[in-house]
Amino acid sequence: MKTITIANQKGGVGKSTVAVTMCDGLRASGRRVLFVDTDPQANSTSSFHAETDGVSTYYDLLKGEAGVEEVIQHTEYGDIIPSDHALRGIEETFAKELSNYLILKKALEEVSGQYDYGIIDTSPNLGFFLTSAMIAADGIVIPVTADDYAISGLQEMLHTCRDAKTMNPNLRIYGILLNRYDRRNSLDRSCWEQLPAVGQQLGVHVFSTPIRVDQKLKSVQRGLNFFQQYPSSHAAEDFAAVIVELVKEIEGNGKE
Repeated sequence: MKTITIANQKGGVGKSTVAVTMCDGLRASGRRVLFVDTDPQANSTSSFHAETDGVSTYYDLLKGEAGVEEVIQHTEYGDIIPSDHALRGIEETFAKELSNYLILKKALEEVSGQYDYGIIDTSPNLGFFLTSAMIAADGIVIPVTADDYAISGLQEMLHTCRDAKTMNPNLRIYGILLNRYDRRNSLDRSCWEQLPAVGQQLGVHVFSTPIRVDQKLKSVQRGLNFFQQYPSSHAAEDFAAVIVELVKEIEGNGKE
């Protein structure tokens, strides 16, 4: 299983939508995918219609009260390790023990043979949940939007990636993904024009296709079953192109 963490410490970039739509696209291509929601807000968990009451969740996995097989739920939208609102406010507690940062990585290794890909959704802040998701990943996709802080915030994100590499030296940055792109907007066009040069300067790949704004994507719960319902939409075309580019980078470079 190749595990991809969708990460950005900045909120409002559509990170969860990117995560679940990429998961949906990979599943539509016939690949076995495990989704992991590490965000205490649990938005992706709600999108999957996963249970959180009376069942084991990511919280129980971290607490050592359930194994990974126990926390995986098989929903109509795919397999997911659900988040839990119980995670709110306890991040500092988990962060005190260095070994806790490896819990997710070790858990995913136990089920690696059952899936082709893992997609991890993360919280929009620099802390235990984001760092442990990076440590558990083979690589990272960084969604950004076209605003005044998108490019400047990349430096901080890359610094966090370097910190995670101390415990996961093989961690790669698969690329920066411009999300919610509206070519009618001058700021969006300017950001898209600058991004390749910024990526080159930072030594980070920029995906060659931005994800265009698409009202149809908003009508589907954060991208779940989006490819089935709107296969010819702008967003479906864009995500499909990004997924092809990503899979080629992961599967086509001779590194399994």
